[in-house]
Amino acid sequence: MNIDAKRKKEQRNTILRWVIYILLLILEYVYMTTTAFHWRTVLFVIPTAMCIAVFEEPFDAAVCGCIAGLLLDTAQGTLIGLSGIILLWCCLVTSLLFRFFMRKHIINIVMLNGAAVFIQGIIHYFFYYAIWGYDSSAKIFIREFLPVMIYTELAVIPLFFIIKFLVKHLGIITENYIEEKSDDIVRE
Repeated sequence: MNIDAKRKKEQRNTILRWVIYILLLILEYVYMTTTAFHWRTVLFVIPTAMCIAVFEEPFDAAVCGCIAGLLLDTAQGTLIGLSGIILLWCCLVTSLLFRFFMRKHIINIVMLNGAAVFIQGIIHYFFYYAIWGYDSSAKIFIREFLPVMIYTELAVIPLFFIIKFLVKHLGIITENYIEEKSDDIVRE
């Protein structure tokens, strides 16, 4: 394949992949903001951002985590930027871990997503309930925060395979070459 044609196709695939990522995050944001009938809404943007961080560059993962965190803050009606900062660092660390140390396997992303969901949930619980000393803050944690954390953790499994499918079909184009054996090589 021609190098220029390959480069153009990779750029087109990258743009298309990021457009799909953004549309997926927007659809999840719309779901989270319109499901007022059910109090324990799954926070889909956290596992989506974490799964994107597995397959993308660290800077791109950090920006995606920040955007996902800002969407989460506006959907929950909390302080703008708190989840953005939390998810920025979680996605950056996830991307670096998968780039240098970990394999891209479902068990690894389930563990890291669980850590991110736990960190985000505990910080929100602490700053919105525990710090003010409400009488029933432990009940709020058990009945509200814990189920949301569990549902959000379970949502990472299908999202990982969706993002993996997108990266596989809209990722970097690899070319395989077969080297032929030649008897014309002279060795001294």
